[in-house]
Amino acid sequence: MQSTVFVYTMRSGKSGAWSRYLFPFSVDAFAQLGKDLYIRHGDEISAVSDFALGDDVGGATIPFGGTVWWPYLDFGTPGITKMMEGFDIVSSGAPSISIGYDQRNLAAFTEPYALDPDTLPGGVIPFPMAAPTFSLRVDFAPGQKWSLQQASLSFIDLGNGP
Repeated sequence: MQSTVFVYTMRSGKSGAWSRYLFPFSVDAFAQLGKDLYIRHGDEISAVSDFALGDDVGGATIPFGGTVWWPYLDFGTPGITKMMEGFDIVSSGAPSISIGYDQRNLAAFTEPYALDPDTLPGGVIPFPMAAPTFSLRVDFAPGQKWSLQQASLSFIDLGNGP
């Protein structure tokens, strides 16, 4: 059994953010002691760690990755088709990029495109596509420490002229 847990993180002086965690076991309870979080699942208790690269379940380690996923955004004038020229990211780990192009169909994403974690040297990565809204999804390979520091998308607004 798997559990999905949604967590809202408040950051001092900044906007908070929602995270979704998928645990490979059924979560029975959470407890916090100081800054440590513990999870009870069946007869086991697990500690959440910033340094973990996998979940220990039944004596075996199951590696996990990570996903950073933006909602659909207009990137300019609402309802007007834009041309995405490309993107850049600065991250660590083993990222792949997918771009959502139809907000009516949450499965309408490009195939994942694996790339170097830091694409700033050498200019924008060309990724031309047209849509009125876009969603960026960055997936990181399991079993590796990862982070995302920056993502930028370059657009041309194809709206009507003056």
